[in-house]
Amino acid sequence: MSKSLTTTAAWRLLLIATLLSSVGCGSETTTSVNDGVADLILYGGTVWTGVEGAEDASAVAVRDGSILLVGTDEEALGTGGEATRTIDLDGAFLLPGFSDNHVHLASAASFLEFNIMKAGSQADLERAVRDVIARLEPGEWIVGGLWGAYDQWAEDSAGDVEREPFAPDVRALDELTVEYPMFLRRFDDAEFAVNAAALRRAGLDPEQPRLDGAEFQRDGTGRLTGVVRGEGVAPFFQALIPSASRERRLAQTRNALGVAAAAGVTNVSDMSDDLQLELYRELLDAGELTARVHFRFPLDRWPDLEAQGIEVGHGDDWIRLGSLKGHIDGIMGNSSARLYEPYDHDPTNRGRWRRLMVDEQGEFADGRFLQYMLDADAANLQLTIHAIGDEANGLLLDYLEELRQRNGVRDRRFRLVHAQVVAEEDMPRMGALGVVAEVQPFHLSDDMRWMEERIGERVRGAYAFRSLQDSGAVLSFGSDWPGTAAAEYPIDPRLGLYAATTRQTLGGEPPDGWFPDERISMEEALRAYTWGSTWANFEEASKGTVEIGKVADFSVLSRDPRAEEPAAILNNEVVYTIVDGRIVFAADGVAGSGG
Repeated sequence: MSKSLTTTAAWRLLLIATLLSSVGCGSETTTSVNDGVADLILYGGTVWTGVEGAEDASAVAVRDGSILLVGTDEEALGTGGEATRTIDLDGAFLLPGFSDNHVHLASAASFLEFNIMKAGSQADLERAVRDVIARLEPGEWIVGGLWGAYDQWAEDSAGDVEREPFAPDVRALDELTVEYPMFLRRFDDAEFAVNAAALRRAGLDPEQPRLDGAEFQRDGTGRLTGVVRGEGVAPFFQALIPSASRERRLAQTRNALGVAAAAGVTNVSDMSDDLQLELYRELLDAGELTARVHFRFPLDRWPDLEAQGIEVGHGDDWIRLGSLKGHIDGIMGNSSARLYEPYDHDPTNRGRWRRLMVDEQGEFADGRFLQYMLDADAANLQLTIHAIGDEANGLLLDYLEELRQRNGVRDRRFRLVHAQVVAEEDMPRMGALGVVAEVQPFHLSDDMRWMEERIGERVRGAYAFRSLQDSGAVLSFGSDWPGTAAAEYPIDPRLGLYAATTRQTLGGEPPDGWFPDERISMEEALRAYTWGSTWANFEEASKGTVEIGKVADFSVLSRDPRAEEPAAILNNEVVYTIVDGRIVFAADGVAGSGG
C-alpha cells in the first residue's frame, strides 16, 4: 500500500486544517463547509457531537462522504437540492459511529458460522448444525463449537450458579451431516466430538474407531456419541482439516461485517491474519466494505513493517496500519493471567507469561520482550500490549517507563490492552505515563461469574473504569469480539455501555452494581466508545466526533440513552448505521431498510 493518502482523504485533511478555527467551539452547533448541495440530510433528531462543551444539534448534512453541516433542521434542509436524500430521524439519537477498539474479525467470522458455546441441549446443537450446513458446500468441515463454557458458571449470573452439563451427541446427527465432517471442541479442550463423516475422512471405522491414546465415549446402550478424549486427538484431526477457502473466508467476512453494521459499529481495530487484510482491500475495491479498519500485526512482525516503510498513521481513512499487538500473559477465563500472588482457588498457580516473555527453556526472560518493544517503538510503530493480571499490568508499566527513558518521551499513545486487573499502587502510573486503557467493559458483566472465586479481594482493581479515567489514562472501549474459549463477547456496543454504567450482569446482578463506585456516566461511556477509540488509533482528525470535514460515519439509536436509566440501553434499538455517508444498516420499517 502506498504511504500517500488517497485524493479523498487528502481533501478531507486539507479541509479540516482550513476550518479548525470554526469547528466545535463553545456552544455553537451550526457550522458549514461551504454553500454546496448536500447528498444526504438527517434532521429531526438529537445530534450528540461528542465534542466536549458543545451543545446538541438536531440535524446534519453530508456531501461526498464528509460532514457538510451540523446545526438546526432549517439550516440542514437549506443545504438540500433536487437530488438530496432527506431522512426524518423522528426524535432518534445520532452520534459519531461506534469505534470498537478490539476485535478478532477472522475468528468472529468463523465463530458466527458455527457456535454452540451457550448450547444447553441436543435441540440447540441440531439447530446450529442445520443452520451451518445450509450455508456450506458439501464436503466442508464444521469446526469449533466450544461447548460447555456456560455449564459451571451460568450465563448472566454473578457466580456460584451451575446448569445441567451439556455434551453434544454428534453421532445422533450422522444422517444430517453425512456430507459434512465435524470436529468440535469443548471450551477447555478436555473433550472433542467427531461425527461418522470425520471418522471416515480420517480412515477410521465409524462403528469401531481405534486411535492410539483416544477414548471414544458410548451411551448407556453402547452407541457411540462422538465425544472422544485423549491428548493426541486434537493434532490428529486438525492435521486433516484444510484451511478455509478464500471464498468461504470472504463469505464469512461479509456476514461478520453485516453483524457489525447492525450493531452500529463503523470502525474496528482488528487483529487477524494477512488474508483478512487482503479481503478488506478486496471489499474496499469493490465498494462493499461497510466498516473502516485499523489493522494490527503481531509484535514480532515489526521488522517487516519497518522494511516496508510502514509507521504510525500509514494508510487512509478506510484501512490504516502502523500498530502492533503483543501479549504478556494469558487470560482470566482459564486462570493463566499473571498475578503478583497466587489464585485463590489454585494456590500453586500465579498464571503464566506468554511466548516472548520466556526463553527457550520456558523461564522468564527479563528484557527479551522489552527489546522487542524498544525496537518497534524506535521504528515509529504503535505498541498495543495485552495484559490481564495485576503483575502483568505492573511489569508492562515498568517497561513503558524504560521505553520513555531510552527512546524519549513523545505522543506514542501506548495501548495497555484490557488493563483488566490493576493493583492499587499501579493505578496512578496509568495517567502519569500517558497510557490508553484499551478496555472491553462487557468483560465485567460476563467474567463476574468467576472473578471473586479466583482472585478474591483483588477484584476491587478489576475493570476499574472510574479509577482508570480518574488516573488520567484515556479510556477507550470495545468488545474483544468474539471472545475467548471460555466466554462469548458480542460486538454490540450496547452491552459495553450497559456494563460500564451499571456494573451488573445481564441478569441485573448484583442489584446495586459490582463495586458501584467504579461506574461511569453514559456520556463518558459514549465518548470512550467513539472519540476514545479513534484517538487511540491516531484517527481523531477525521473520525470520532460529529464535526464538519470529518467522515460522515454515524450510529443512530432510537432514543437518547443519556435521558434514561442506564439499563435501558439494552433495548435501545440501532436504527441506522451510516459509513461515508452511505446507509449500511437500517432497522426494519425505517427509510432505507430492505436494501
